[in-house]
Amino acid sequence: MKKMIFMALLFSMTIALQAQIYVDNKGNVYDQRKSSTTTATSAKSNNRSSSGSSFDMSKLSFGGNLSLQFGDYTVVGISPQVGYDFNKYLTAGAGLGYTYFKDKTYDYKWSSSYVSFDLFGRFYPIEYIVIGIQPEISRMWQSVKWNDGVKVSESKFVPSFLVGGGLRLGGMIAMIQYDVVQDDNSPYGNNLFYSVGYTFRF
Repeated sequence: MKKMIFMALLFSMTIALQAQIYVDNKGNVYDQRKSSTTTATSAKSNNRSSSGSSFDMSKLSFGGNLSLQFGDYTVVGISPQVGYDFNKYLTAGAGLGYTYFKDKTYDYKWSSSYVSFDLFGRFYPIEYIVIGIQPEISRMWQSVKWNDGVKVSESKFVPSFLVGGGLRLGGMIAMIQYDVVQDDNSPYGNNLFYSVGYTFRF
């Protein structure tokens, strides 16, 4: 009886082995075990690579700045930006902006408009601290009208490069910045200035 059971088990193992390794009529040997293992490994590798290269919408951030000042000296500005959080230390993105200035004195009326495009990078070395850079190019339209009726107009491209640092509290970012290019027509002037912006995520 034991011999019959042993023979039956041996026969079953032989059939199973033949189902995985077989020889065709040309003498080629095929090992299905290696093929299936390779296929499964390739599938896992493809899944990992596709998931690693996917774009994560949850890492997008939207924000910018709004400037309002009225009176003899008027400032109206808006600069929306879109960023992407590459990790918890680095956010980078791009933005557009429009700024309008107007000044009125006893002798003349002056106005200037800027349409700008910028790239920005923000580094967060520790919690609550932010360091930022922002190269920017603006198209400026400017006019000065004197009280005697003489009017002078000018338009040109104006480069800027902002560097600065500050605090991040939740979605709010407050920074002290400086334009290192110092073009005569820079919308940021030739002194340190502060900016307060807000970012949010979906």
